Amino acid sequence: MSLLLETIKLQDGEYQNLFYHEQRMNRSLKTLCGEFDHFDLEEFLKHLERPAQGLFKCRIVYDEQSKEVEFMPYTPKPVNSLRVIEHDRISYEFKYADRKTLNKLYELRQASDDILIVKRGLVTDSSYANIVFRRGKHWYTPWSALLKGTQRAKLLERDVIHEEEIRVEDIETFETFKLINAMLEFESPEIDVSNIVF
Repeated sequence: MSLLLETIKLQDGEYQNLFYHEQRMNRSLKTLCGEFDHFDLEEFLKHLERPAQGLFKCRIVYDEQSKEVEFMPYTPKPVNSLRVIEHDRISYEFKYADRKTLNKLYELRQASDDILIVKRGLVTDSSYANIVFRRGKHWYTPWSALLKGTQRAKLLERDVIHEEEIRVEDIETFETFKLINAMLEFESPEIDVSNIVF
């Protein structure tokens, strides 16, 4: 089995969103490895020495047998523009450590800060985050996301955002967008959809 990756936000010594990370890890292991004992992420992490102050990315590379953990100081990279890149065969249902295909697509961004991947006409994700779009007072995320992120799962469960089929031609019906992932919460800045280039 290819190695899997989980990225968890550590803010001033406190892990964020552990429930959703544990759910995803267990779902991935069960789907890819079949029967296995439930993995208790909170129990595993509480025995590790961790930074007590500041913002860190806790990066876990794992499979059914091994788990390697590192803590990296985190500064969000500013993203103000996306270039639409089409790839009809990309699959990233599980968060694999191997990101070769995503990295190759990212290299096609030209002058944009990141990419917006479109698969068979449907909007999916950026190279490293889920996307949410605002129309009026409401926020929507593509149901066709390549990777169902933990932040996305939390916001859907709390009715902050809603799933919608978003085709590439629908982008102009929205006003703004945000990128969200384990490290980028919903408070991340809004960006005008005119900053998405084709």
